[in-house]
Amino acid sequence: MRPGTYVLLITSPLNAGLNYLFVYTFKIGLLGAPIATSISYWISFALLVLYARFINGSECWGGWTRKAFSNMGTFARLAIMGVIHVGTEWWAFEIVALAAGRLGTIPLAAQSVIMTADQVMNTIPFGVGVAASTRVGNLLGSRNARGAARAANTAAWLSMFLGIVVLSVLMVSRNHFAKIFNDNERVVRLTAEVLPFVALFQIADGLNGSCGGSLRGMGRQHVGAAVNIVSYYCGALPLGVWLAFHGWGLKGLWVGQCIALYLVGLLEWAIVALSNWEKEVQKAFARMDTSERIEGGIESGN
Repeated sequence: MRPGTYVLLITSPLNAGLNYLFVYTFKIGLLGAPIATSISYWISFALLVLYARFINGSECWGGWTRKAFSNMGTFARLAIMGVIHVGTEWWAFEIVALAAGRLGTIPLAAQSVIMTADQVMNTIPFGVGVAASTRVGNLLGSRNARGAARAANTAAWLSMFLGIVVLSVLMVSRNHFAKIFNDNERVVRLTAEVLPFVALFQIADGLNGSCGGSLRGMGRQHVGAAVNIVSYYCGALPLGVWLAFHGWGLKGLWVGQCIALYLVGLLEWAIVALSNWEKEVQKAFARMDTSERIEGGIESGN
């Protein structure tokens, strides 16, 4: 985990400087921001490659050989399902933003405040999910089924605790929260009305992040993707949009999101908690090539 953090400590301030340089100094305007961000991403990629090559990565990356392309089908399948798993949630929030734009200028401004804040707060459960994914995957790879189960449940409880902390902060600051971004009194007032719903789903969002990470560590991205699609697109989003345009306004959209996140969080937690972890160990090794298992002295029957 540390190399990525080291790189971000370099590229994050560099990104801020490049944004200022392109947007204001070079007078490029709005287009300067994506140009600066693209450059920062490429620099991050280059630094990570250099770290792996010259500092401390050769033990897990031996260079380009034919073996580097083995098992690509399994990897691609997991990657595609991972994109759908994560993307279905992000796309749902973008649909809410588009719907808020149809409600008027003030709801759109309040939605912008809420979404900007939510993107920052989401890094907490997302970080727990990344840790859960890595830890569960490592423990399954070491044939420690009990440890993997413990790690998944610990991540779930930790994420709920952190969600309660975020909920408390939002509720205490709800009447003044929007002033960080906007001083329009109507925007501040509407944001304060909607924030209780945003605060309420922080617990469910934490469960979603941590249990989703555990599912990815188990190689069960397709399960998380299915849960997201059913919860968001078959119920909660249509309900939220209907409420929004039948008297509830922006609050209706977030009621729908709140319902969706609790459905997703509770369903994923139930799936993780009821998993057969010994079977998950076997499935993890089944995804490895037979030749690799023989070379490592590992057989499914052992």
